[in-house]
Amino acid sequence: MSATNTNWINIINVISRSGISKKTGLPWTMNFAQCVLIALDGELKIGKLLLPKALNDTKPGEYLASFQLDVDYETDVVPVITALHPYNASKPVAKPSEAAKATA
Repeated sequence: MSATNTNWINIINVISRSGISKKTGLPWTMNFAQCVLIALDGELKIGKLLLPKALNDTKPGEYLASFQLDVDYETDVVPVITALHPYNASKPVAKPSEAAKATA
């Protein structure tokens, strides 16, 4: 059974790490989202989450992130981002009207 959770995250930076695999000799790249979290006691903390390859072009901002649990290469149970949806509670995103689209 697999459940998905959705949480608000604020990505402040995307950190890219790369290297050459000692085992295969092939290049690798991993991107991490540096995020601001609000702890249960209200304290702000900064941590990082691994971004899946499909989300490597993610820009800093506020998102609703969908997560699932997975097991990493060290057999640790870790959260994995499955989707990011832009989030801005105070400013609704305006959509161009049909008339504006026709004149563009």
